[in-house]
Amino acid sequence: MRTNHTNFSQWLLKFSNATQVVKRPFFIIYHPHRLAIKGTHTREIMELIKPGDILVRSDNHYLSSLFMRGTFTQVGFYLGEVNETQLKQLAKIDNPTQFKFGKQMVIHASGDQIYLDDLIDFCRCDGLAVMRFPRQLKLLTSQSLPENLQAYLANPIQVIQEATSTHLKSTTEDNKGNSEKSESSPSVPHLDATALALIKAEKDIAQQVVQGKGVEFEKIFKILYRLALRELTVPHQYRFNIEPFYLTAGTELVYFITKSIAWNYGIEPQPVRLFFKQRYVIMPDVFVDSNLEEIWKVVG
Repeated sequence: MRTNHTNFSQWLLKFSNATQVVKRPFFIIYHPHRLAIKGTHTREIMELIKPGDILVRSDNHYLSSLFMRGTFTQVGFYLGEVNETQLKQLAKIDNPTQFKFGKQMVIHASGDQIYLDDLIDFCRCDGLAVMRFPRQLKLLTSQSLPENLQAYLANPIQVIQEATSTHLKSTTEDNKGNSEKSESSPSVPHLDATALALIKAEKDIAQQVVQGKGVEFEKIFKILYRLALRELTVPHQYRFNIEPFYLTAGTELVYFITKSIAWNYGIEPQPVRLFFKQRYVIMPDVFVDSNLEEIWKVVG
């Protein structure tokens, strides 16, 4: 016959096994949340994923998820291998150790910060979808190259200067009579030779798609790869009418990397009521609901 002491001991052990203690700052969580994406899921993804795939994930039990409409909350772009040499040569990073690098890396953004994370770390979440551009890109007849993208690819310097001028004029009018305004004004952005060369390559890609020519994804991935790594040190200057918003910074980053082809698959900014305001953004669900190929998905 079990004694009360034995029953209490078993209860105490069961309680302690289901309780998480955080020392600094001190608090206790009973039945802490367990991630829905398990190790077996991650192993499947590691076998299936290819460079250029888009990872769309959800994280439950975070307050920020309450402000996001839809199933998913964050987006990343899978680069594959990133090493020290690539960070130095392509991203012009003098000290590559400030970023993570390895065989299977994902680039993503949170607010105004851009990160490189190992695929395993990015998969620590409650829901995940792996979306893929077709290996042979073809024009979808219902789509056309957006006007603002067409203008940017045709004359990026003029588009950026006009956008900057409009922003400066708006800022000046808003600051009239404000004694605390900054005496210095933001300078007109500059595009170096590498940036201009990448934009020209993007223009060629978009034009080939528009003209109905088949484009092999593997051949253009190196352009997307370079665009992605440059974001670590030279963040893009033109937002394509996307409103800056902390919770959708990741979708804006992935759109910028893939903008030369994303429009052809229904991935474009749209007005959404988000955090008590109508905003022109790209929601994470757009990537999953697009015409991209769904390679893998588990919704927690």
